Amino acid sequence: MTYAFTFDASACSGCKACQIACKDKNNLPTGVLWRRVYEVSGGSWQKQDETWATDVFAYNLSIACNHCVHPKCVGVCPTDAYVVRPDGIVYIDESKCMGCGYCAWACPYSAPRYNPELRHMTKCNFCYDNLDAGLSPACVAACPLRVLDFVTIDDGQWTTNGLSSIVHRPLWEIPGAEHPFPLPVFSRTQPHLALQPHAGMLNDLEKTVTNWEEIKAPVPNRLIGGALSLGVQENPLVAFTLLVQMAAGMTVFSMFSPLTNLRLIAIGILLGLGGMFSFFHLGTKKNAWRALNHLNKSWLSREILMVGLFGLSWLALTAERWFLRSNFTLPVTALCGLGLVHAMGQVYRFKAAPTWNTWRTNAAFFLSAAVLGLTAIQFSGQTPWMWSLLGVLLAAEAWLTLSAWNSAHETVYRLRVGCIALGMLGLGCGLFVPESAWMWLSLPIFPLILLEEVTGRWLFYDETNRRCL
Repeated sequence: MTYAFTFDASACSGCKACQIACKDKNNLPTGVLWRRVYEVSGGSWQKQDETWATDVFAYNLSIACNHCVHPKCVGVCPTDAYVVRPDGIVYIDESKCMGCGYCAWACPYSAPRYNPELRHMTKCNFCYDNLDAGLSPACVAACPLRVLDFVTIDDGQWTTNGLSSIVHRPLWEIPGAEHPFPLPVFSRTQPHLALQPHAGMLNDLEKTVTNWEEIKAPVPNRLIGGALSLGVQENPLVAFTLLVQMAAGMTVFSMFSPLTNLRLIAIGILLGLGGMFSFFHLGTKKNAWRALNHLNKSWLSREILMVGLFGLSWLALTAERWFLRSNFTLPVTALCGLGLVHAMGQVYRFKAAPTWNTWRTNAAFFLSAAVLGLTAIQFSGQTPWMWSLLGVLLAAEAWLTLSAWNSAHETVYRLRVGCIALGMLGLGCGLFVPESAWMWLSLPIFPLILLEEVTGRWLFYDETNRRCL
């Protein structure tokens, strides 16, 4: 037996009793909604001779966690905190969640929500305590028009609560491309939601969610108790990814230039700082030790493993230089750094974030590692080919930035491209000055490159705020 929600969009009045009942039963704080009622509208008026005709429409869609056949949240959770009951209900074991928010990114329906009071992820659990007691979920019981209901499925047959289910379309049997707006067309999770569509869902007119400010997820700022904000919801990850990628890039390019003790110490400091910022990102830090619990499926678990391997290989290299004064383990450390950058890119490759789920993400991360790594070792005296390579890498970053231009943040895009252009100009000048002057010429280049990388990463994470659900 499996449970599924049913919803008749053609008769919903948009009263939001279901939304309030869910919030009340689960004692959710301001801004945290497990069930949301989306208000969708579209159409316009057109003048035809002496009269006016209209195709204006509006409808509501009540949606919570759909307890999917293939729940993406379950697969990506690094601490393996998600539990799937035999009846298909998906819930979070809150004693295991570390509040990283990765499940919220991966879920096509944005069902998991961060609770700032509990400091971990929460979501609809189908009110399984009510079901076990023979009662309906709170949202279903509160619906005055009975447009929201639930059914049980046995061997493909529905058992309803007195309502006909013949008119409802079982979305778990229909490809995501045929799901109505604002449900994501790319979803392959097979949501346990049966829907009677509103007439407005079936037309080809442009549709808009008009109450986005009400139902969107709040921006959790978990860095040092919420004291620091850069305007995006994953502030610590901007620092984590850039610092660790710089450390990886420095390690790789140290294979082609003298590895000094100062540079080796700098790599360790960057890696340590990156790990610290990553730790600050967590809501429930005491559960961080569980982060490797899901290596078989979660790329976030694998990324954390690679951070550990990179750190251990750096310690081995440091000990080797200290006691043996050799660098035999440097290739191993560099390989761990490259593996970490690859794992970082794979963390963001899921269908719920179409702008991330592309080769561009991996390319951007490897480019950042190379650019930051080359820039960071510039004070040790680079050869002309390194300056030339850095210019080529910056040109590649400029191309990626221009090809992803978005008018929503045009000023930030202009700032990044401008910094890249000035950096390339400085590098060009460096080819015509003596080697002794390289260090002084590189002094203004470093902050320019650092600024363009920070703005690029800011734009990358801001994509999480531009989703339908």
